[in-house]
Amino acid sequence: MRVTLFPCGPAANESELKACEHLKSRLQSEPGDEEWVLLTNLAFSVNHQLQSDEIDIVVIGPTGVRVIEVKHWTIQWFDAHRSDVEDEADRVTNKARKIGTTLRRGCPELPRVDGAVVLTQEPSQVKRVAGQEVHGVRFHALNDWKAAIGLDAQRVLSPQQVWRLVRVLEPKSAVAINGSLRRLAGYVNLELQTPKDERFHRVYKGSHPARRDRVALHLYDLSAGEDKNAETRAKREFEALHRLQLHSWAPRILDSYQDAPGYAGEMFFFTVIDPAAPCIEDRATDPSWTTSSRLAFARNAVRALNELHAAAGTADEPIVHRVVFQTWI
Repeated sequence: MRVTLFPCGPAANESELKACEHLKSRLQSEPGDEEWVLLTNLAFSVNHQLQSDEIDIVVIGPTGVRVIEVKHWTIQWFDAHRSDVEDEADRVTNKARKIGTTLRRGCPELPRVDGAVVLTQEPSQVKRVAGQEVHGVRFHALNDWKAAIGLDAQRVLSPQQVWRLVRVLEPKSAVAINGSLRRLAGYVNLELQTPKDERFHRVYKGSHPARRDRVALHLYDLSAGEDKNAETRAKREFEALHRLQLHSWAPRILDSYQDAPGYAGEMFFFTVIDPAAPCIEDRATDPSWTTSSRLAFARNAVRALNELHAAAGTADEPIVHRVVFQTWI
């Protein structure tokens, strides 16, 4: 399965993190090419006058939508606090009802949105509680995750409908979904330069409305990185460019590597000044680019490459060339 996880807010505890990672990894290990999306720690309100509900996980997939609350309750606590358990079940139902009402406005065919509680204690410790239903809400152990999200239910949503529902609940996630970002950090008219399916590192061209700066904005989404060193990877290109700023041919850094506004700890960006020069592929088809000019460009390119190796590499640590999305002349 194809699974996308969007952290909409910070996790309250390790239990929530454990449940999210468990669902993501188990879904990814399932065969097939279906689209599943997990929105975690979502602050949701039907209008601006009401206080937002905090929802641990909203699962959206081909079988519909599930609202999941995560608890680390023990059997002893469950038995001793029955009234609290019932109150929590009612809250889960209310959250699911609000989510369903909101989503059904744009997707009338959406079936009932149910709520469930996932218990993160070891399955053997909550065996007696798992499977119980309280006020219409069923409790599940981690090893019963398929039932918790309704994996085996009838398929009712297409991949396009899945993403449409995601955007309704978390509009900011459009940045990570398809790169359709128009404004960020004061820059406007952003145009995506990298492939839409590249989610970890995206490059945009844009401008600053007041300063008139034209820039290439590099945006990194750590939640889209599969490895544990996602932030190290994200910083790598900026640090390499920073070391080359003494050379005239190096792209000039404008904004240093920093948190993207509204996405602290999740997304980072830096900008370089856009030279507004055409890429080699476009320039090569220009009949006005003479042979002598092409030779001069080739000599300058080789000279710059030689300086790059001398400046960035050593005998012990030679420079390693990585993917470059666009080359300007």
